[in-house]
Amino acid sequence: MFKLQSGRILGLAVAALLIFMLTACAGSSTGHSSVQIVGPSITTQPVGPSISSGQTATLTVAANGSGTLTYQWYQGPSGTTTAPISGATSSSYMTPALTATTSYWVQVTDSNGSANSNTAVVLIAGPRAVQALLFPVLTSGSPIFSSFMANVLPNISGVSVSMPWSQIETSQNNYDFTSFDASLQPFLSADRKVNLIVWPATEGGSNSSTPLYVFNASYAASLPGNPPPQDVSYCASYTGSGALQNQIANINTPGFDNTGLPVSYEVPFMTAYQKFMQAVIAHYNGNAATPIGYIRFGMSQGGESSPECNQYWPNYSETTYINYVTQMTQFITAQNPSMTILEDLHAVGTTPDYTYPDQEAAIAVANREGFGTNGWQQSDIQSFQNNEPCDSDWCAMFATYAGTKYGGTPITLSLQTLEWSDPTGASQTGSLVQLIPFAQTNAANNLELYLADVGLAFDLANYCNYPHATCSDATSANSTAYAGAIETFLAPP
Repeated sequence: MFKLQSGRILGLAVAALLIFMLTACAGSSTGHSSVQIVGPSITTQPVGPSISSGQTATLTVAANGSGTLTYQWYQGPSGTTTAPISGATSSSYMTPALTATTSYWVQVTDSNGSANSNTAVVLIAGPRAVQALLFPVLTSGSPIFSSFMANVLPNISGVSVSMPWSQIETSQNNYDFTSFDASLQPFLSADRKVNLIVWPATEGGSNSSTPLYVFNASYAASLPGNPPPQDVSYCASYTGSGALQNQIANINTPGFDNTGLPVSYEVPFMTAYQKFMQAVIAHYNGNAATPIGYIRFGMSQGGESSPECNQYWPNYSETTYINYVTQMTQFITAQNPSMTILEDLHAVGTTPDYTYPDQEAAIAVANREGFGTNGWQQSDIQSFQNNEPCDSDWCAMFATYAGTKYGGTPITLSLQTLEWSDPTGASQTGSLVQLIPFAQTNAANNLELYLADVGLAFDLANYCNYPHATCSDATSANSTAYAGAIETFLAPP
């Protein structure tokens, strides 16, 4: 009985083994092998640098594969195989001396397949630059991050990134740049410029960009002279005169603000903000890990030099304003910034007073700064043709200072569109097809463009995902026209 039971068990075991072996040989129920054969994968994409005309560039790719890897470089956008480069069959490729912006890509192959790299655009750096405005900075979590990095950034000079004061000064005199600097690294790794627009307060009077301690009575009391606590002005809707109304002027108790001056002119704000500006410049001066092209310090809101509602404050005057801008600008200069500093021009008042921007431009030049406006729009073209001032008088000021150089480096004359543009020309901003040639003719050498505009130019397939995109504008004709205007502006003379 024992032998019979053992034999039965042995037979069952043999049968099970036979079934397992047959299943393994046959594969899945569909008859296909479960073993997947994959080709190479690219682990490091080639990056096209920005170079001067006549220089060469070296492009490098890194890849993994189960077989022996071979390489073939091509000129043109990724996937286009009509222009293979003879002899360019290694993981690195040195271009010839280039005088025009040129695109390259590489195909990596092994016995199991092939992989195409991203397009690497070698940008020829001319005398002009185009920056994409990032409000806020794009991170890997953004739905357009990968597309922007692959399709847009290679075709422009760099990015201008907003830096909220409260994001860096997390508590009084505690400046932490770690997270912010990390967010800039993808753009620097792509060999493109990174510029900063420092926001001390949010436009419209909100204090969300200002550290809260600036508004505390205890902080004000700790300062020399025991100045009154700081208040914020909500002046976009204020049309009165005389003493300011509490619901418009203050976020604290009635009568808290007894100076009758804009928020940024008062001692608590100025003291804290000057310390912050000093910290920003000290952090980025000579910072090889996070090099900065230029900084535009807002002195009241956004990247602007002055609040738009100056005229509503009872103790405000043009002299007060100019003295404030001069004091803050001279303070920045005293920090010996290694990067370019930009001043923003303004013509304030219902009937614009153009003595303001003219004096701002003179202050900037006296302190070896660049300047410009964030109000660039299509009405500037009509005004210029009618011998009238452009927004904030930038046309006249650019013409006046276009030949200025600082140690051989031309002054930066910068324009930011009022808002994202409109290819049809129906919006107040207008179309880049008209705006960019006009800016170039009138000495502008730096442009700040909204994401929707650079997305339309260089990322048509994903344009509708960009902020402020109007999908009806997503045509090949509009994309070609926008890309052409930007490329012409960037091209060396």
